[in-house]
Amino acid sequence: MSSDTAITDELTTLRESHAELRSMMQDLLVRLNTPNAATPASAPLAAAPPGSAFVPPIPGPGLNGASSAASLSLRSRFPDVDTAVIAAIISHEFRATDLHKLDPSNRDRETAYTFNGSTNQFEVSHRSAKEYKTPFAVLIPLQTYFDILAYHTNDAAATSSFFRYTAHLVKLVAEYEWAAVYDYHAIFFNRRRAEMAAGDYSQWGRWDNDLLSEHVYAHRKAAPSKAKASKPAANPNEACRKFNDGRCTTSPCPWGRPHACATCGKPDHGKHQHKD
Repeated sequence: MSSDTAITDELTTLRESHAELRSMMQDLLVRLNTPNAATPASAPLAAAPPGSAFVPPIPGPGLNGASSAASLSLRSRFPDVDTAVIAAIISHEFRATDLHKLDPSNRDRETAYTFNGSTNQFEVSHRSAKEYKTPFAVLIPLQTYFDILAYHTNDAAATSSFFRYTAHLVKLVAEYEWAAVYDYHAIFFNRRRAEMAAGDYSQWGRWDNDLLSEHVYAHRKAAPSKAKASKPAANPNEACRKFNDGRCTTSPCPWGRPHACATCGKPDHGKHQHKD
């Protein structure tokens, strides 16, 4: 809660400072564009009292010189994402179970907690596979997550790694059971956080075969059956239907069926000629 307040205060200060700077620049432009303006003789400028000069706030530097706070450019680029969520993403505090916060249809859902009796503490619930019931519940907000990181880092290599992981995840979804794929994804996602905090985004583009072996490979989807439904065997003693309709006049029957009335069984007429 305190970090959210600090971020909000910082953004408020930045907005106010930006407005003041814009006002000063507009005033200066008016003066410069006014020809032959009568101005009093310039007097020596008095020293500004301490604290009166405008000093734009400088956000705390983050990784590779990037700010760890949600900048105004990020806020304007992603206006539907909460400031605290953007800050968590670019500071790599955002976890796999937080992806619902980037889902426009489900972002207000609270993280589920469970009580651990052995530690007497509340912990994040491991019901994530139930909460993210379909691949789309992860893939859609994951793209927003990667978009924010890509815009923040402005690094083509990092963006390529994000794309490769998405393609890898889609391929796993097509071949393996979703619950197993989600377990792999959640662990893989959280392991990348420490690496990104150290400036390494490349691991998103490399698969973890140990994790795949532990969580995924034993849960391949059952192959769809290719066997077609067999038709019931034809009864060779069944009377020729076309004969009974008056449309099969060749004898013997080209279809090997007896020419007999389907009603009375007599061979001298078809059903269309049967008389009660």
